[in-house]
Amino acid sequence: MKNIIVALNPSKDKDGKILSLVIEEITKVFKYSKITVLNSYEMSKYKFDNKLDLLIVLGGDGTLLGIARDINGRYDVPILGVNIGNLGFLSSIEIQDFGEALNKIKNGHYTIIQNRILLECTMLNQDDNDKGKALNDVVIARGTLSRMVKFEVFIDNKLYYRFKGDGIIIATPTGSTGYSFSAGGPFIYPDVDVITLTPICPHTRGMQPIVLKSSSEILIKAENYNGEIYLTFDGQEAKQINDNTSIIIKKSDYLAKIMLFDNYDYFNVLRQKLLDN
Repeated sequence: MKNIIVALNPSKDKDGKILSLVIEEITKVFKYSKITVLNSYEMSKYKFDNKLDLLIVLGGDGTLLGIARDINGRYDVPILGVNIGNLGFLSSIEIQDFGEALNKIKNGHYTIIQNRILLECTMLNQDDNDKGKALNDVVIARGTLSRMVKFEVFIDNKLYYRFKGDGIIIATPTGSTGYSFSAGGPFIYPDVDVITLTPICPHTRGMQPIVLKSSSEILIKAENYNGEIYLTFDGQEAKQINDNTSIIIKKSDYLAKIMLFDNYDYFNVLRQKLLDN
């Protein structure tokens, strides 16, 4: 591990104590590594000339999601998520296990690097054909005071369904435990190569969640009769879109590499973080 990046969410460590502990532990285990500390909110601004060996993310789920989008396609680097937030469902470890995790990495005892699907979204009929990325989900939904949105959903150029509702969630397996789950979508094991579509409060009973192969191209047309329609990426970035905007969503060419360890138990995490709370 010659080149290690530590991306810190400063709102989670205002006095810097956790960062100091992390730097101390890295220095103990990887004595000759170059350590660069970055603000997690500014990752997209940085460019690195040298190969990155490890990206350590200090924060919660939101921090990891934002960084996965920021480095998408720029760096092929494993991400070690260290939870110092609240839920920490996506994190590799809790902060109290950090020293042990570093020693496992040094000794090659990380047997899993999960390649997580990212979504790529293109907004047609907008002024600039904007693009966006998501590790969890892409959500198309009405504004707070707007009426229901009329959706047309096409899968691989074939009409799936027309319906009215509050919105629709296109989720990766990583995102299946988030908003999609709350809206009635299924849990999907993180490294399964599929995408899910889940309606939000559909007015038509026939519109049900569906699981698709990840190679599917999804085209959604949304109309709200001049009401507000918003496109949201991972619940963090939002853009108001025009009526009759066509939105194309597909699997990105790039994957997020999440570092896990030989004792990782997805179902135990699921119980502890979601099912038993």
